Amino acid sequence: MSSLSAASIELFEDLIRYEVEDKAIPSISYALVDRDGVLAEGHVQRHDRHFDMGKDTCFRIGSITKTFTSLAIMQLVEKGLVDIDVDVSTYLPGFKPINPFAGAEGGPHGSVISLRKLMTHTAGLVREPKSGHYLDATRPPLEDTVNELASSILKQDPSLGVMHYSNAGIAVVGRVIETVTGQSYSDYVAANILKPLGMDGSSCGMAPGIRERLAPADMWTLDGDTPAPVFSLGGSPAGNIFSTTGDMARYAQCLLRGGFDAEGNSIISPASLREMWTPFGKRPAGHDKTLNGYGLCFGSGDVDGWTSVGHGGAVYGYASQMMLLPAAGVGVLIFATLDFANQIASRLGVDGVRIVLAERKMGKMPERVQRPPEISEAQFKTLPGYYRDDATQEIVEVKSKDGKIYLMGEGVPHQIRPIAGNDFVIDGRIYGRGADYAHMNLSFPEAGKLIWKDASWTRIEAPDDETVPDGIAPHLGEYGPDFNITYLTYSHGGLKCLIEYFCTHTCEPVEEGRFRMHGRLYEDEILELDAVDDNGKRGIRVGPMFLERRSPSQAEAA
Repeated sequence: MSSLSAASIELFEDLIRYEVEDKAIPSISYALVDRDGVLAEGHVQRHDRHFDMGKDTCFRIGSITKTFTSLAIMQLVEKGLVDIDVDVSTYLPGFKPINPFAGAEGGPHGSVISLRKLMTHTAGLVREPKSGHYLDATRPPLEDTVNELASSILKQDPSLGVMHYSNAGIAVVGRVIETVTGQSYSDYVAANILKPLGMDGSSCGMAPGIRERLAPADMWTLDGDTPAPVFSLGGSPAGNIFSTTGDMARYAQCLLRGGFDAEGNSIISPASLREMWTPFGKRPAGHDKTLNGYGLCFGSGDVDGWTSVGHGGAVYGYASQMMLLPAAGVGVLIFATLDFANQIASRLGVDGVRIVLAERKMGKMPERVQRPPEISEAQFKTLPGYYRDDATQEIVEVKSKDGKIYLMGEGVPHQIRPIAGNDFVIDGRIYGRGADYAHMNLSFPEAGKLIWKDASWTRIEAPDDETVPDGIAPHLGEYGPDFNITYLTYSHGGLKCLIEYFCTHTCEPVEEGRFRMHGRLYEDEILELDAVDDNGKRGIRVGPMFLERRSPSQAEAA
């Protein structure tokens, strides 16, 4: 029987507990596994949280769901029912997104929209569909979501093989499963993956009893934490599975065994897994340097020379990570109950597999985390303000909030903490130890000076109120549902779109009323002002997503 020493489990839980208390995360749950069994499993709650967490406690696994979708497709490939390299319209007649790059393809992969391209996010589809998207709580039928995508406009040349993350594309993959099998996506996955693996506490969507077992999770902004909304996503194939640590351990073990369950029954073949784990195409320039590539809904990376495969998940208050080292036969699952805490989940995943490897004399133990020095009163007084890049004229704000200091850089709030003296490092809920981010370090070498991104920044007075262009001013304000408000603002000479709680995108004018978004989530999507939906409501459109203008009373209530 597989086991892990008490000292190793204590070290791992201490590393988890540090993050839970330091980052004020409601809870983090974990499972460490090898091919033979569960090495350790547990839940660590913040000192002021007292939810009864046990083996039946549920979590939203977010985009780890995509790996189930890929596995389901490859089961159909093995049965000869699907070819992942033919045009997806073979299975979805009429699915022909408009390709503005046709006739001028710039890459070697052709213009066909195939299942392989959809599963590797290289098909060029928009990030979110018109309905059934991340900000849509209505959960329309998957058929409707995909039918709307059938005539959408590609945002990228599918011949290039460049990955641009698309939940919409995975919805299309899920719809193929439905049309080929005659079953709903949820029913197929339940019958062919969840049930054979004994994942009895899991479901594709919020089945009866799930809500009562669901670990409480939080959303957050710099203005405070709030309970996460709970509803089933419309794009089920992209991120709507609910599961437990034990069930996900069974799934991870199956993958580590080459696709076999505990009794030796085949769920998927080793050859199919190898194909799923083989990177296709390439990542966008400057993106995730430690990620070697992305296969069929599986990311491929490296941990101390060991190839890792897996996926993360982010969905309304839940940040998860599944990381497997196939050659070593070990894996880890992390479930954090704080929105956008994915880098924390990822680094704890690395810590977990390092502990298992070290105990087997196959690697080195991670070190315990040293708490950083406190920020001095003088630093709280002198560091906040606006700084301008001496070369590019870019402006960033350093602000103090609730006893912490944040660098408002590149569209998200980065908490910064001292290393020594006036040298600081980004270390917070978004980025911290081990982050794959090129600009973690910064310093304030003298009064009014900031060194960051290999550039010198000089402190300036707070910018004056700007004159907003007439074509933009009427459209500033709030859009979308109460549980996920989108904000249009104007600063530093340009329109900004803050979406999904704290991801600010700069908006580059394309033509009157239309802007190209640049930022963490919706890169290259088109923002349309003064959009009108099918019912005559007015708002904005982000890609195909329509977000209704919020009334003054809604804005006040929020």
